Amino acid sequence: MRGWMIVLIVSGTALVATVATWSFSKTRDATVEITAHRGSSATAPENTIRAVEQAIADGADYAEIDVQQTADGVIVLLHDDDLARVAGVSTNIGEMTYDQIKGLDAGSWFSPRFAGERIPTLAEVIETARSRIRLNIELKSPGRHPGLVEGVVDLVRREAFQSQCVITSFDHAALATVKTRAPELVTGAIVGGQIDAALNYQTDFLSLEQKLVTADLLAAARRRGLLVHVWTVDDPNDMARLIDLGVDNIITNRPAVLADLRTSRPRDR
Repeated sequence: MRGWMIVLIVSGTALVATVATWSFSKTRDATVEITAHRGSSATAPENTIRAVEQAIADGADYAEIDVQQTADGVIVLLHDDDLARVAGVSTNIGEMTYDQIKGLDAGSWFSPRFAGERIPTLAEVIETARSRIRLNIELKSPGRHPGLVEGVVDLVRREAFQSQCVITSFDHAALATVKTRAPELVTGAIVGGQIDAALNYQTDFLSLEQKLVTADLLAAARRRGLLVHVWTVDDPNDMARLIDLGVDNIITNRPAVLADLRTSRPRDR
């Protein structure tokens, strides 16, 4: 949820102006929030600057991105273990230096229109997103990337980006490390099963596969003070059902579709 108040002092008089402070709140918003999965990945190559820019244009509240670490410790965006699908290189990202990957074409696989699109660093994406869209930063396979958790936390703090992002992962031990290192960061546990255990995780919200979401589960999460994000939802009928059910955030490859639906299907707080 966005905060909206800043106080300006002009000639000794306090004036109130409205600007977005981009803070996360555990209070439910009046409308469902939209997260663009890997950016607007139905219309631009996933995990690229263009995908994040498209998410902004599509009206998303968050861009979800996957982060991993190169052999020389640079944090970059990539979902798969290797670069075969997006750049035609079958080597694992953790075995390549940043210099080896920074010139690779990560756009042509999606469409010739995106030829030359690079694999961006997290630092570059933070600068693209700053005050324009929040980031859902997913830690991919932190067990295979020593230093990834610490590197992400330190970068987010150095960029003073704590209030404009959340940190998520399937690795719940990694999220505990995030909280120990930076208690101010918001964390979300990604869950594809074992929901009873997930309700007891020490995180700020749950990111649930859509097949798990029921009214009873939402009620249980509310009792524990947990917001509920749901992935990955591309069918408008499923989007409508989840909005009506009262989930807090829907993660989708098609944020523009969800933005239109959100406008036409408001819900009560």
